[in-house]
Amino acid sequence: MAKKRKKPIPRNSTQYEQLASEYLIKATPVLDETATQAHNLYNRALYDIRQAFFKHQYINSFTDLNAMFKKRYELKENMLYHKLGYVQSAQQTLKEVMTVWQAWLRALKTYRKNPTKFTGRPRMPKYLHRDQRHTFYVTSQNARVNKAGFLVIPKLSIKIRLASTDIKKIGRVAFKPVANGYKVIVPYKTNKEIKYLSDNGKYLGIDNAFACVTNTGDRPLLIKGHAIKSVNQYYNKKRAELKQLQAKYHQLEKMINTKQGVKPIYQETKAMKRITAWRNDKIRQFAHKASKCIVDYALSCGTNTIVIGRNKSWKCSSDMGKRNNQNFIGIPHKTMIDMIKYKANLAGITVIQTNESYTSQTSALDHEQPCWNNANKSRKKQGKSPINRRIKRGLFKANDGTLINADVNGALQIIKKVFPNFSLDDGIVGAVLRPIKWSPAI
Repeated sequence: MAKKRKKPIPRNSTQYEQLASEYLIKATPVLDETATQAHNLYNRALYDIRQAFFKHQYINSFTDLNAMFKKRYELKENMLYHKLGYVQSAQQTLKEVMTVWQAWLRALKTYRKNPTKFTGRPRMPKYLHRDQRHTFYVTSQNARVNKAGFLVIPKLSIKIRLASTDIKKIGRVAFKPVANGYKVIVPYKTNKEIKYLSDNGKYLGIDNAFACVTNTGDRPLLIKGHAIKSVNQYYNKKRAELKQLQAKYHQLEKMINTKQGVKPIYQETKAMKRITAWRNDKIRQFAHKASKCIVDYALSCGTNTIVIGRNKSWKCSSDMGKRNNQNFIGIPHKTMIDMIKYKANLAGITVIQTNESYTSQTSALDHEQPCWNNANKSRKKQGKSPINRRIKRGLFKANDGTLINADVNGALQIIKKVFPNFSLDDGIVGAVLRPIKWSPAI
């Protein structure tokens, strides 16, 4: 039998809204130069840290790294410290390098204590090679919002109309290079308190980030992912064609020596960057629309808690066939979950993530707990028939012969993972057999 939880499920507490808006702008010589210098500064700082590590002369903090580059600039040995327009921007890049390095050291320390937590030994951070541009940051000291609601950065010749006129105070602005331009990410705080809703016994379970079901008797919501699968299929097809042409005409080719002999490696072409940017935009558009629909559905059903199933490293070593692997791995489950959490946060809804083991093998209509005792291997051991009640990809058969959508069944069992004693309202059996299907246009 499944163990009952002794501790109460923690719920989110009151906090302030933390939002960010994104803007796409065209590349300019000033922005390209700044991004290039950020790339050079990142690699130089990482080189210094690595060399000091090899010589057992460790650089352990941002303060030491920043002081070293500042001294080099004063002695005119290295001018990168003032090449990004603002000193604060250079300091942010140095902080980024130090954060990556310290994360590697912590991971390495943990790996030495318990290697089973990792799929392999953590690798030392490597230099940037793919693109001569790198993400750079402008702090709130140098970026301001004027009275007309424009983001103004004088040295970069930037003037962007913000999405909301209520934005007065902003955080660190990021300039992320994309195909033919930059994505400007502007974080801001609205100083509006969120009162999280209390546990009212009504829950929304989500399986595979797209199948939603509640214990309120409302019809389940199935968000169809055909559009995003089509985008991924087209992207993989076009990218494969571009790679064939690249190998044929030796574009951006570099020969390297390996243990197996001399082999060519290739950098991404402009066409590859453009098709990748197009695909990423489509995915984010789908994720935004789907997550908003899910949160609106939760509010309409009166549920104050969302339970999402997610397994750690569930896409590693996936073996479902070439076509299914491509569809499954290409769907941005982590992005979807993050967006659901972000939008639910604004609505005051608590989001809980849980392991979804045995949820697809056990029956919600038969009030089974999602544990090994009710799973397929245990049923086989006990001589129960049929062993696997999931008769098709999207169909599950209950013990009394009732057919139910497999993802709806899994979503109900995900709720039971966190709330083992939750009850199904009257009429729930009839509701789960008639799910609503919705497909967002992208």
